Amino acid sequence: MTLPPYSAWYVRWAPVLGRILFGLLFLMGAAFKIPGTAGFAAEAGMTAAAGVPFATVAVALAFLVEVVCGLAVILGWHARSAALVLAVFTLALALIFYNDFSNPEIMGMFISHLGLIAGLLYVSVYGARQVAVSKDY
Repeated sequence: MTLPPYSAWYVRWAPVLGRILFGLLFLMGAAFKIPGTAGFAAEAGMTAAAGVPFATVAVALAFLVEVVCGLAVILGWHARSAALVLAVFTLALALIFYNDFSNPEIMGMFISHLGLIAGLLYVSVYGARQVAVSKDY
């Protein structure tokens, strides 16, 4: 019996599943930032409270980044570039919103963002690999 990490089906489909899950995280985040909705107004309010200038513009740009790069990662279209953009974006979010390290819950959120960044950096190095619109590696 071949263990999953050494089987051909696992090598082919695990990266695809990983890309889909990464992309869905950002698409779900974008769903709360759809311009003109109550979620957008709430996100803009939280962003302004965190001290980000031009919060409405920042949330609109975040919406675009999450949708475009999230879909690019899922589809494997310029996945390396999209994953790098999302990694930098996630780092910026972590530094802006989760920087109170005296609070264990906030520190946990920061660390979880570091985990997302680690996975996105991996995709940015190795690309989509399998089942992708374009293989940019």
